[in-house]
Amino acid sequence: MGKKVYAIKEGFNSNTNQKIENKIVNTWAECLKYVKGVKGAKYKSFEDINEAKKFLNDAGNTLTKADNNYPKDCLHIYVDGSYNSSTEEYSYGMVAVQNEVVLHIESGTGKSESEKNIRQIAGELEGAVKGAQYALGRGEKKVLIFHDYVGICYHATGFWERREESSKEYYKKMQELMKSGLEILFVKVDSHTGDLFNELVDEKCKEKLGIKSDKVVEKWLQKNIINVANLDVKEEIFKLAPKDGNNIIVVNSVDNDVDKKDNNVNKKDKEEIRVYGFNDIINEYNTDPGAANILIDNLSNKEKTNFIKYLLECNVEIAGGNSEFLKK
Repeated sequence: MGKKVYAIKEGFNSNTNQKIENKIVNTWAECLKYVKGVKGAKYKSFEDINEAKKFLNDAGNTLTKADNNYPKDCLHIYVDGSYNSSTEEYSYGMVAVQNEVVLHIESGTGKSESEKNIRQIAGELEGAVKGAQYALGRGEKKVLIFHDYVGICYHATGFWERREESSKEYYKKMQELMKSGLEILFVKVDSHTGDLFNELVDEKCKEKLGIKSDKVVEKWLQKNIINVANLDVKEEIFKLAPKDGNNIIVVNSVDNDVDKKDNNVNKKDKEEIRVYGFNDIINEYNTDPGAANILIDNLSNKEKTNFIKYLLECNVEIAGGNSEFLKK
């Protein structure tokens, strides 16, 4: 066995009060001086100095949203996780966005089977896997995963050493997805900095566990609009901002893409989604006709035809001269 060297990607010299970056040292004792007690320290031991240099030169294939140098012309997935210490449950969330239109929102809960309690990290890892699976199911060839936990990238690519069973399983699943033909790029987002889609997925995670949020999405929607692909997505956001439904706009620019998103949904499930959406328009009309008109205007021609058939099937009448929808 050759003599080890230690590559320090990020550390800190407490004697000089300076940050240490991309430094190779020959002993563990010297490495320890720069990494012990340093939050976010990144280092690794090698028997081959060339491998150590490669480690320092490899950025882990991650981009940063602040640099604005990431591809804009493909599917974007925002992921996050949360944790309820009283129930020991974690939650995951993923928000799919394309051309600034929210296509899909998904969240769920679980309990980690890891011997070490990794808290919300379990949710963040699951959210990334769900996001990649969603992209593959839509037939995408490339997807960007936006995350605030850098391990989403480093565990998926193998840049970090995997010690916990959860990170090993995550690496396995992500590698399988990548090998299936899906190119995955990772973009780091600073948490709780007001990034709308990152705040949206964060609040959906908290909502799933009954944890109070800072209501950033609600505050944002008081002055801005958000475009969504369908009424189901609108409903998910509406739960976070019930007073701002008029600013959640259903658009048609991604109808064709949305149709690809889930080839496994059976006909009955699609019928239930369709009926729910039309009921939502009717309820909206009774409370806010203007908002309902926007929803109707944004339906595709096929959806408008189906909406008319639905009204006829349900014996919806126009009452008097006030054009109010009434369902018998």
